[in-house]
Amino acid sequence: MKYNLFHKVRQLIIYLKPRDKSRYGQCRRCGACCKFMYQCVFLKYDDENKAVCRIEKLKFYTCSKYPLNSKEHHTKNVCGFQFPSEPG
Repeated sequence: MKYNLFHKVRQLIIYLKPRDKSRYGQCRRCGACCKFMYQCVFLKYDDENKAVCRIEKLKFYTCSKYPLNSKEHHTKNVCGFQFPSEPG
């Protein structure tokens, strides 16, 4: 799927909504969410090949909230976060 400005603006609007409180799990630091629409320029990998944000303390709001809900969980196959409605 090719992402354009419309998709990026849509994502920003979606992430203004509150995160689904039923989300559970934790980040596996795989970096998949940092490469979802395009590779984030702030993504790097440490010596253990784990994803690291170069601006962790200033991380974008949308990054901190991913995945927002089950519908917007585009990296289910690798992400450590899940929702009760998703197969575990």
